[in-house]
Amino acid sequence: MKAVKTHVGRCDTCGEPAAYAQLLAGGRSFRYCEQHAPLLVKKQANATEGANTKK
Repeated sequence: MKAVKTHVGRCDTCGEPAAYAQLLAGGRSFRYCEQHAPLLVKKQANATEGANTKK
């Protein structure tokens, strides 16, 4: 599983603009707004963003 911050798409739960995307094997993905994103997805997305900015 990989999680990233995004501005593309809509939350799968409520339809608000997506803030996070959870990317799974096989091309599957789930999108979440700030309100509905699981804590693990938020933490991993922030870690991924931090790793990308340090390069």
